[in-house]
Amino acid sequence: MKSTHNIYNVLIKPSMTEKSNYLRHHHQTYTFFVQLTATKQDIKKAIETLWDVKVLRVNTSILPGKTKRNVKASYKRSNQKKAMVTLSQGDVIDIFNV
Repeated sequence: MKSTHNIYNVLIKPSMTEKSNYLRHHHQTYTFFVQLTATKQDIKKAIETLWDVKVLRVNTSILPGKTKRNVKASYKRSNQKKAMVTLSQGDVIDIFNV
């Protein structure tokens, strides 16, 4: 199946949390927020093309949007998709090392 995504639009932003920093340092796993419609193959291709690294595994999860309330009405935030990308030994992504 051919991808309809541009590799520059698949990744939204990196995730910078304590858990993602632990995974990065101990397991060579980098965490990104990605488009909801992106597949694992799209994510792998984008990472390998943008940073010239070898991706071993891609795990994804969809985070449901939270329901928020204010004085006038309640609303639901949109869902987000998170991808955890495991790289081969010795490969690094430079944006995390600043």
